Amino acid sequence: MIMMKRLLLINLALAASTCRASMHAQGGSRLLAPIAVGLEAGLHQLQSKSKPSPGRSVGHTRAIRKDFVDRVNVNAVRGGSSTSKAPPAQFLKWAYGACGLATTAAWSTALFTTVRSNQPVGAMMPCWQHQFFARIGGMAAVPLIVGGFGVLACSASRATESWEQLGTPTCRRHNLALMTTGLGGALWTYFAETVTKIPGTGTSHQVYTGAMKWGLMGCYGSGAVLAATVWAKSLPDDVRSNPLSWPGRIADGVSKSLVSLAPANKDDPVNVKYALLATSFLAFTGMQTVCNMPIAVMPSWLSRRISRKFALVTLLGATTSFDLKEAAESGKLLVESNYRTLSKGVKGFGALYFAGRSGVFFDPSFPEHFGVVNQVPGLAVACALMVALTLRSDEK
Repeated sequence: MIMMKRLLLINLALAASTCRASMHAQGGSRLLAPIAVGLEAGLHQLQSKSKPSPGRSVGHTRAIRKDFVDRVNVNAVRGGSSTSKAPPAQFLKWAYGACGLATTAAWSTALFTTVRSNQPVGAMMPCWQHQFFARIGGMAAVPLIVGGFGVLACSASRATESWEQLGTPTCRRHNLALMTTGLGGALWTYFAETVTKIPGTGTSHQVYTGAMKWGLMGCYGSGAVLAATVWAKSLPDDVRSNPLSWPGRIADGVSKSLVSLAPANKDDPVNVKYALLATSFLAFTGMQTVCNMPIAVMPSWLSRRISRKFALVTLLGATTSFDLKEAAESGKLLVESNYRTLSKGVKGFGALYFAGRSGVFFDPSFPEHFGVVNQVPGLAVACALMVALTLRSDEK
């Protein structure tokens, strides 16, 4: 009997050593880790039986169990995603807050320095009300920017153990949308002279140089870099390690969203509301990006000065509305704080949009100096009607 125990101990020791050595081979660690630890546990248990000591068995069993749990990643062994990735840094929520403030400051600065008299020199506004209400309408971007960065900051504050909460569809979409907004804002700043050029004059509404130019690009770029970095870090390990698959993954996600624009429940007015808003914001984005004047001006009423750049805002609005549409379908719209924040951003956009349009009642230059709007009044009314949906309550 003693001889058999000794032979068993020798065999277990050899098997455990072999498994441990093989674990260092490429691709072998996941499969052999539990086997090696189990063999070592059996070896220790047999040794403890051959040399018993009082009070040792319970503590030794706990030590073996702890050793098994510590050394084996159960999810990895089962083929699931690895949880060994370090959790998000605690300062990430503050980084989102800082980038949100920077992006808002950059947008506001560009708006106030472009929509004014003498841009270019000699191009005067007909009256102070004209630029005042135009700027209010342009500030409609701020609630959407603040809402997007706010939701991501809140999600980052809760993601204390893993990146999973920053890998939700809402966070992924908003990271991509804010990355596009930041990158587009930086490019608009760099090419402002070309984008805002007045045909036949050789002049532009805006030309940034020196510290102002690079400061604005830095503010926009900081948000873009942060959003892109977090989006990449929150990907599954196998996808994150293969950057060449990222464009295809983004294209798949966008395609899936496009074919899901229709409301799941046509009898739910809130679901229909956000489905229409997402579609309308996408249409506005296309109008401002590829159409010529005066069609490109209709969503913003900001002439050549900011209208092309306003496409970044309506794209963010489309992303927000789509997230709210899905939240309405899943019953989370009125429950989760993140969706309430996004909903307030959409309502804020609508409120400032119509506050800017109210200038037609107080601007003495209307309609004489609203030439672009006067060319397509029907389209202007249609845009206003679609934006009016932003002010509808989320209650059914």
